[in-house]
Amino acid sequence: MTNAADGPTTDQTVPNDTCPKATASASSGVWRIITRVLVAIIVVMGAAFTAAAWIVSSPEGAGPDDDFHLTSIWCPEPVGQFCKIVGYDFDDKSLPIVEVPARIAAMRCFIFNQPISAGCSTQVSPDAVIGSDRVNNGGYPGAYYRIMHVFVSSSPSGSDTTNLLVRSANALIAALFFGVLAWLLPRSMKRLLAYVMVGFSVPLVIYFVTSVNPSAWVFIGVPVAWFALTGLFATRFDDTPAWRRRALAVVAVLAALMCAGARSDGATYCFVAVLAVGAAHLPDMRPSRWRTHRLVWAGMLVVSVIGIVGTFGGSQSSGLVGLNGGTAGDGRLLIYNVTQLPGLIAGFWTGMLGWLDTPMGSMTTVLSMAVGVGLMFQGMRRMSWMKGIAAGGVAFLLLVVPVFTLQMSGLEVGQGVQPRYLAPLMLLLAAVLLSYRKKEGTRALTLGQTWVMFVFLVLAQSWALHELIRRYVSGASGPELDLNKQVEWWRAGVPSPMITWVVGSIGFACLALVLFTVRHRASEVGAGEVSGNGHD
Repeated sequence: MTNAADGPTTDQTVPNDTCPKATASASSGVWRIITRVLVAIIVVMGAAFTAAAWIVSSPEGAGPDDDFHLTSIWCPEPVGQFCKIVGYDFDDKSLPIVEVPARIAAMRCFIFNQPISAGCSTQVSPDAVIGSDRVNNGGYPGAYYRIMHVFVSSSPSGSDTTNLLVRSANALIAALFFGVLAWLLPRSMKRLLAYVMVGFSVPLVIYFVTSVNPSAWVFIGVPVAWFALTGLFATRFDDTPAWRRRALAVVAVLAALMCAGARSDGATYCFVAVLAVGAAHLPDMRPSRWRTHRLVWAGMLVVSVIGIVGTFGGSQSSGLVGLNGGTAGDGRLLIYNVTQLPGLIAGFWTGMLGWLDTPMGSMTTVLSMAVGVGLMFQGMRRMSWMKGIAAGGVAFLLLVVPVFTLQMSGLEVGQGVQPRYLAPLMLLLAAVLLSYRKKEGTRALTLGQTWVMFVFLVLAQSWALHELIRRYVSGASGPELDLNKQVEWWRAGVPSPMITWVVGSIGFACLALVLFTVRHRASEVGAGEVSGNGHD
């Protein structure tokens, strides 16, 4: 007789490793979430410390035309309602002279003179006032100045506090817009956002975003509008919630309004961004598909209207295209400007900061340009005819607009048109070239390429911040490394120049860690998000 125990039975216990695997998988998932949260905190804190270091590292009035912008913030239109009018230029009622803190104009003792530190500006009494005709009177849209007027102090002695608050507000606006974008955009586009806004941030973008110059809003708004509109296309076929897509449309509109409220040429660039997005998605722009893509169409239409109307909100656009009444140049000038144009374009990385009196060392210019150009070549590895049209159109404007402007104004490269006026187009060109339509994102760099990009940017940013601090603390001829050795100017209550430099350098290194985190996003993207469910 055979014992049932001697043979196999249906009740026999079989080893089961499903539970341990499930437990390990759950633990791994929790650890990944914790890691991402910690990295996100490090990146955000790094951005905050970087912005703080740049904000405090230059004195009041140190940025280009800061005396004009600060005066216009203190006295927005109508100027007589906010400031005392003490006279008029040439007895012309349209050219008022307003009373503002004297410290705003104190930068005249050190600008354009690299060996002179900002120490001379402290000789002006903080309570003194002065009459200034450097105030906006229709040349710029007034929204930026009216909004920033909320930070104006009640006393002339608080002028530097106003200066720091406006700089901080611009940095915060940038953080909010890009943070919201990073939250709303599909995961496939987060890498593209990081490559463009971190890879092309040094030194020009980071400098102006933490300044009082209205160009800060343009540097923020133009790429934000492009990313938001492109994000609408990227989410048109997947299961993205409707509220998220509507939020992207709202972000695009707000970005365009911000540009139009700061500079009229910023509004023009937002319209260019719409054209670039449309060119890159021409098959989806057919009228027969308007119902399917009505939210995209609506967003693009509203941003276009804002861009066109805002173009006529001030005089920068007419000056930018050479319609300001200058005397046109001859063929000899044209040849000279065309041959010198590459230097103007390269000025995005190599140009001087401040009143064009703060040179960046080769550590900054060479390394940052290597990263930027390298990213553009990376983007050109995959081209389509639609991407070619979009990139070609932006590149055409980037090359033709400055030449035409200089020619119509009778000016040479280095006069009138500055690299910062073209920077939004450079950011647009980078975004278009790096974009990969099937994923609406971009291809990941290899780990080695990412390390090179990270090291180059960290070194470039660190030295740019060092040179900026040195320029105002001791003059450009001061000690080359130790910023504490010869301190002729520095704000009270702020950590020493060396500590500020170190904190800013470490902060940017933490911010740049995002370059590593976005490398792994592609593996997390669902098939529908990658391919557009077969519609792309």
